[in-house]
Amino acid sequence: MIGEASGVRAFLRAEPFSRGPVGLELREMPPTTDPRSGRTLLVPPVVVLWWEERPLAVRIRTVVALSTFPPNPRLAMLVEADCEAAGLSIERMVEAGLWRLFARPPRPWSASAF
Repeated sequence: MIGEASGVRAFLRAEPFSRGPVGLELREMPPTTDPRSGRTLLVPPVVVLWWEERPLAVRIRTVVALSTFPPNPRLAMLVEADCEAAGLSIERMVEAGLWRLFARPPRPWSASAF
């Protein structure tokens, strides 16, 4: 339980972590260009929380995608509670969706999409 809580804290801080079946991976993303100004913008890393060899949660910017059927439900509840307390949005998705999220870089946001 202590390792799980430490893993959740590392997930929120986007810091590498590995203890037992809980692992945290940071996937660096290349910079993108602001389409309005042409300036280069840094993209924060995609943070993947692993339970053994399965992704449990993926954080992209201020949104956390959480597995609908997590491999460890207790850890998923910890992640959800701590993310909500930190003001992060939670989206539920199937595991295949989590794999797709970190398989490619996030697309830049367009101002016209809002």
